[in-house]
Amino acid sequence: MPEWLAVIILGIVEGITEFLPVSSTGHLLLFQHWLPEQSDAFNVGIQSAAVVAVIAVFHQRLREM
Repeated sequence: MPEWLAVIILGIVEGITEFLPVSSTGHLLLFQHWLPEQSDAFNVGIQSAAVVAVIAVFHQRLREM
């Protein structure tokens, strides 16, 4: 499997599980058993991007707090 395809799949998994009450990091680690393993820097980067996306989506609620 091409690495770019594995990265897209992992990004989709991260995006879907970030808004669910389940561990998105756990799902990434599980999926990496079937897909090519990514570096720790990739995992940190994708987690950071997910946090930024959540802040962007809920920026109005954050302002109210």
